Amino acid sequence: MQLEIVSKIDNEPRRYLFDCMTGESVHAAAERASIRLPLSCKNGVCHICRANLLSGTVQSGNQRQLVKAELKGAEGGLGTEIMLCKTWPETSCVFEVRNIYGPGELPVKTIACQVLKVEVIKGHVYQVDLQLPAGKIPEHFAGQYLALNLAEREEPAFFSIASRPGLRTITLHIQADPHLESAREVIHMLSSSLADKTVVSVNLPFGEACLVKAPEKPLILMAAGTGFAQMKSIIEHLLSLDYSHPIALYWGVRKQEDMYLQGLAQDWSDLHENFQFKPLIADIENIKDNAHHNQLSDAVLEAHPELENSMVFVSGSPKLVFSAMDALTEAGLPETQFYSDVLAYASRD
Repeated sequence: MQLEIVSKIDNEPRRYLFDCMTGESVHAAAERASIRLPLSCKNGVCHICRANLLSGTVQSGNQRQLVKAELKGAEGGLGTEIMLCKTWPETSCVFEVRNIYGPGELPVKTIACQVLKVEVIKGHVYQVDLQLPAGKIPEHFAGQYLALNLAEREEPAFFSIASRPGLRTITLHIQADPHLESAREVIHMLSSSLADKTVVSVNLPFGEACLVKAPEKPLILMAAGTGFAQMKSIIEHLLSLDYSHPIALYWGVRKQEDMYLQGLAQDWSDLHENFQFKPLIADIENIKDNAHHNQLSDAVLEAHPELENSMVFVSGSPKLVFSAMDALTEAGLPETQFYSDVLAYASRD
């Protein structure tokens, strides 16, 4: 049967449609569809998961009492109040719920962070550690990114979050080669904040190519350069959950020094039987040479001739992402199982 939830986020109406199996609670069905409903006690006592039943018939409460939408609230049009953790639909239903988020949706927050570290990892790649303020840790999903709002810059600077969700410290990887003037400017400003012990403003989270929940499929991760940061967040999050499906990381760089955390990736491979790491070093000095892009796709296709049951995440330049998508979907990967934030802001032109 199909369920519908209507809600408002920032006064904008939202609606979410998802399927519910016979005998499944609304909360369980929503969770399976990656829709985040409020939840606490799971016993129908705390009322955090309360909702209004606008149409349909359900069994609700600890005694599974039969409830029909038309029995209460007809005059005010508010429907019948129920607790979603203790509600089992008997028919297709419509519910009204406050403060929910669909797949990939989290509120973007502005946060003042303390700069803890600005250090070179290897070559021209820096690790930046930002400490979140005391209190509840702002949520983000593994694989999302943030915006640095630096006073000296007119535009925010966007970087993938390299640390897994739930930590008080957020880590960034910033490549600041001599020809990357904007990145070098950001490193200079962050270093000044570190020295002066001043805070920096951050907006987070952004990005749809992320893990709302642990997938039930093998995972293939393709990264170029500091695109590794996004994959590191995903990998460390899954390893913390004892994820059992295969994870394969393909990391491509132009030259050896660009593979700045190869030892960490190799450690994952040595410690976890379900993790595979394939480093690809093109040995290219010309910054405009894109010949290494096909190396990633070729390596994936050689090791994974059957892609129908895999999920693929790709982080890199638009040219790399689109070439990978073409190669993998042509080989049988469903396009709905290919994820990259590049698809949201870049075109093939």
